[in-house]
Amino acid sequence: EVFVVNLGHPKFRAKQVWQWIRVQGVTDVNQMGNIPKKLRAQLEQFSKSTALEIAFEMVSKDGTIKRAYRCQDGQVIESVLMPYADGRYTACISSQAGCAQGCVFCATGQGGFARQLTSDEIYEQVARFSAELQQRDKKSKQ
Repeated sequence: EVFVVNLGHPKFRAKQVWQWIRVQGVTDVNQMGNIPKKLRAQLEQFSKSTALEIAFEMVSKDGTIKRAYRCQDGQVIESVLMPYADGRYTACISSQAGCAQGCVFCATGQGGFARQLTSDEIYEQVARFSAELQQRDKKSKQ
């Protein structure tokens, strides 16, 4: 709220932006139809595009999505979204780059532990899956 007000906009605009991002799952400010162009331009200028780049993605027959992300420092992490027959989903989200366990059967463990992920990196994994599921839900209701 303070950020939006400091940009010269009324407080209610902050709630509108929050609704677009957190409730609607919108990741592109240009899709925020009720936000003035000036504020959208300011948000775009001050926002970081993403902390993660998709390195690869695999989708199984049952709809499970396994995704590898490349962090800005080059570390690769994984996230998995698993669907269930009753319509629920479970997301497995990385909180670390690498693993200290060193299990011989696991590629991540063989690479060793690199670092804890930042809150932005963790949040972005969740937010991307959430936005995708919200978009799917909207399409299925049309």
